[in-house]
Amino acid sequence: MNQRFKYPFKDRYASIDGVRLHYLDEGQGPPIWLMHGNTTWSYLYRKIIPPLVNAGYRCFVPDLMGFGLSDKPQDENVYSLSRHVLQMTTLIEHLGLQGLTVVGQDWGGPITLRYAIAHKNNVRALVLLNTFVERFPANQRERRERDIITGPLPPGFTFLFKGGAYSSFLVKRLDFFRQFVWMKWRRGNPSKLLGAGFRRPVDPRAMENYWMPQDTPAKRAGLAAFPKMIPNCAQHPNAKAIDEIRRELETWDIPVSVIWPDGDMAWKPDEGARIAQMVPDGEFYLVRNAGHFLQEDAGAEVAARIVRFLNKRIKPSQKQIVALS
Repeated sequence: MNQRFKYPFKDRYASIDGVRLHYLDEGQGPPIWLMHGNTTWSYLYRKIIPPLVNAGYRCFVPDLMGFGLSDKPQDENVYSLSRHVLQMTTLIEHLGLQGLTVVGQDWGGPITLRYAIAHKNNVRALVLLNTFVERFPANQRERRERDIITGPLPPGFTFLFKGGAYSSFLVKRLDFFRQFVWMKWRRGNPSKLLGAGFRRPVDPRAMENYWMPQDTPAKRAGLAAFPKMIPNCAQHPNAKAIDEIRRELETWDIPVSVIWPDGDMAWKPDEGARIAQMVPDGEFYLVRNAGHFLQEDAGAEVAARIVRFLNKRIKPSQKQIVALS
């Protein structure tokens, strides 16, 4: 058991793909895979795990390569969407997890969804926190013409974080990406545009745990790689894989709960509502006064919504079968 602030969970590790990955495995019952995205780690779900465990679910909460307590290769080139998905797939198989509910936020969305559409017989439900299910358009005109859900990346974001060596310098040497995203964390950031990672104040003891994993430039390659991995044109290497997610979701008859913050700087509430309307069996819930990291801003509310959704959509007999498998 570790001594981190309000993170009373047992650290577990597995060597996957030549990398030591950290994960949590808490509770018993139908498994729920809780996946973080950029700048965070499993610590982001610390408020959500206990209510899910108390409701009779098993929480599988890994740290991606480059994040949290997992290994952090220093070469940006080793980070890719396909490798993150492969590592998570291998870890799931290693643990023998069956009948998963997948919960993904930020980059955790595409990573869990790429797994889900390739392993439909092992997934019972999807929970989408603010994330993306198709590529970003190059501009507003393309968004309208192709009916793309997500809006184009802000030019400033593209200039600062999707460049070459200078973007790497900003993120790794100056730690500018995290400082930008976590702006005004002490009192909460009311902006819906600039650095609105947290709309509510964050306890300084909690922020110490967010800063801790990438406390030196050598540990920030994963942080620098993710913005460059965002597909914002049809020619981007990840565009095909991301666009396939939307096509699969449009016809996949699986329960989907879309839980979205009202103050995200990246994805607006109407984008989440569109995803819920797009899928055959979706529901939408808006979390008010929450920023990009809604798990931190409104963890108890998000957990309660997930429990309500799963208790309604996973029949008791199904829960028992999964728990015994």
